[in-house]
Amino acid sequence: MTQSNRLSKLVKATSKFPQGIRTTLWSKAFGRIVPMVGTANIRYLEVDQHHVVVRIENQRNMQNHIKGVHAAAMALLAETATGFLTGLHVPDHRILLIKSLHVDYLKVAQGGLTATASLSSEQQTFIAEQEKGELLIPVTVIDDAGNEPIQCQMLWAWLPKRKSA
Repeated sequence: MTQSNRLSKLVKATSKFPQGIRTTLWSKAFGRIVPMVGTANIRYLEVDQHHVVVRIENQRNMQNHIKGVHAAAMALLAETATGFLTGLHVPDHRILLIKSLHVDYLKVAQGGLTATASLSSEQQTFIAEQEKGELLIPVTVIDDAGNEPIQCQMLWAWLPKRKSA
């Protein structure tokens, strides 16, 4: 059984709100926790215990020199989806950190991008039961043309928080 934490409580508390309001609340709340996510204007489209879907538009402040979504913004999108989803399952008495990310850039992205991260029930149980551990979190990134411009591997780790002296 997944242990509750502040992030999962926020998702549960907003679950009955209309989609547009939920999306705005999740985006603003997480943008305050991780300022770079707010700066990039990443939008949370869907959030539940099994998957998170986030989106970034091809806007001027996120573009590269050929007017596509910048490589770093693509990686940020995948990292955001996997981090939010993993964070739903890591109890508050642990700290969540990305251990490694590997991104292969396959083709130029067309328009905005949508990333979908997912966790099986077995992976959720593993996170909840391990005081310290790491897990590759699956994520798919699709552009507006339906192509997969990048393939990613995001390795997340969690460990107990240190007690202050």
